[in-house]
Amino acid sequence: MRTGKGRHRKRRTVKKRFYIFVLVILIAAGIAVFHDKISASISDMAGDNKPQDSEDGLIADTKPTDKNNQRDTEPPVITGEDVKEVFVGDRVSYKNHVTVTDNMDDNVKLEIDSSAVNLKKAGTYTVIYKATDSAGNTATKTVQVIVKEKPVVHAKQEEVDQIADQILESIFEDGMTLRQKARAIYVWVRSNIRYNNEYENNTDWVQAAYDGFTEKKGDCYVFFGVTKELLNRAGIENMDIVKTGGGHYWSMVNLGEGWYHYDTTPRKTGGEFFMMTDAELEAYSNKYGNSHVWDRDKYPATPLE
Repeated sequence: MRTGKGRHRKRRTVKKRFYIFVLVILIAAGIAVFHDKISASISDMAGDNKPQDSEDGLIADTKPTDKNNQRDTEPPVITGEDVKEVFVGDRVSYKNHVTVTDNMDDNVKLEIDSSAVNLKKAGTYTVIYKATDSAGNTATKTVQVIVKEKPVVHAKQEEVDQIADQILESIFEDGMTLRQKARAIYVWVRSNIRYNNEYENNTDWVQAAYDGFTEKKGDCYVFFGVTKELLNRAGIENMDIVKTGGGHYWSMVNLGEGWYHYDTTPRKTGGEFFMMTDAELEAYSNKYGNSHVWDRDKYPATPLE
């Protein structure tokens, strides 16, 4: 027979189990709701990164092509002169007076095609400029290059003398011997005139000297003319030598010790031709393709040493 105390304990046990059951139900429901919210958030985030459907049903590419999140469809702009005029033999910097701008790109690639230009021949040529920005937009510009023959400036002896005197004043020092002066002239010519075999004059040494002083380049006749003018203005006795058969010119000088060969023209095979004897120059000539051949009956013999 159950007592009142036993019945009371049984009711408490049933009630406790009921509360536990309700708590479990509530926890399960909360977990389900939380899971649905997390799934929805993840789905929304994934949807934001997908391409959006356009009005015509196609997927539109919304990826920007420039730093400001805007599509760049505008090509660069090339500005500058439309015509360049130069003289035959001049050097040309094709980038001078040319600028490239772009609406979005600060580092535009510029390509210059000057392969059609011949700076050694008078004529009209075409140079093509091509600019490309980082979005792939391109622009082109065509420039005409007009190559002209250089105007002939007829040199006057007085003008050439004035140039030579200025050079001698800069390289001579007080107390120099005649040999030291001759050496200073030799070094100046070798250091300041660049060899160029496209010079056509070989009859007017004054003009050749002027062209050498002003253009700083020329063939052996220019070297010869410049040297002759400087030697004359320095008061150094000299005479002209022409290679047998033509094709080369040099000098002989007399510094008070007899005549010696004096050739300032540089050669690919090297060599220094300052105060050389006949034997020394002949040995060089025999070794390097008869570079210096002359009629000895027409010129004074050098000392043996």
